[in-house]
Amino acid sequence: MSKNKKLLHLRFIPMILGILLIPCISGFSAQEGSQKWNYFQFKAGQFFKYQIKSERGLSGWVSIKVEAGDEGALNIAIAGNWMGGWSETKALNQDMSALEFVYSFENFEIPNAVSNLLIANEDIIQKTVWQEGFNWAEGSKAITVGRSRTVAGVEGVVMVYTSKHFATQKSETRTYCVNSDLPLPLSVECPAANDTWTYELAEISGN
Repeated sequence: MSKNKKLLHLRFIPMILGILLIPCISGFSAQEGSQKWNYFQFKAGQFFKYQIKSERGLSGWVSIKVEAGDEGALNIAIAGNWMGGWSETKALNQDMSALEFVYSFENFEIPNAVSNLLIANEDIIQKTVWQEGFNWAEGSKAITVGRSRTVAGVEGVVMVYTSKHFATQKSETRTYCVNSDLPLPLSVECPAANDTWTYELAEISGN
């Protein structure tokens, strides 16, 4: 087994455990209550491509292509190269959560590569007001929305979310840049098993 494959397997297990503890909400109905961020509210014709890099020197990319499916579903093709190349298409049904959708892919390398990009913590979805100067705190969790930033020609605002790791209880930070009209973040910087991964939007169309 190659060094990169070994790293992938080591990172995949704790990533699953962490994400399974994230409260998840339905992809199509998440924003009916708050209308703060159109998270996971995809529409046919959208395309996103992200560059991925890690502090350990890894680099790659992932793309998300959305097409109309049957009976109100959307067919979402995820392709990329992150510790290996892969491509697979799955249907996003109206009652699926982001977690259910991401882990419906048969190739386990896909959720390993994209879960930190596609699955957001419920605090981030429901508590954040995407305006500069917004602050929220509850126990060990906190949200701060700061400056605006432009990524791939799209303007968003930068949000920092701090919380304690479910297992180690150590404080960790996730940084998002979000345009609230889009279903996915413009960028994400997040911890990933003794590493830090960064996703940054490189191409976008169909919005």
